[in-house]
Amino acid sequence: MRLLLFLHRVTFICNLLFLLCIVILYTHNFIESRDAQSYIIILGFVVSIFLGLIVNLWEVILLLNRKHSIVPVWLRTFNFILFFAQVIYYFS
Repeated sequence: MRLLLFLHRVTFICNLLFLLCIVILYTHNFIESRDAQSYIIILGFVVSIFLGLIVNLWEVILLLNRKHSIVPVWLRTFNFILFFAQVIYYFS
């Protein structure tokens, strides 16, 4: 269960970077460093969707097995909403 909490936290950070990627995409690029920009794009656009899929499937499996999750409700909700937004963004 500690691994699930850790993955939720990493997914939270990647989801924040996804939001930053959207801001960078539709506004002026305010990040000067190409290296930092590359890390933000990779973590925000690529890693966040896969981690979101993993943590949300894990939560569904816990829900179906009627087991309690140690992850706070606000973190689960935020990650689920951002995963749903990413699916809509990528597949529309």
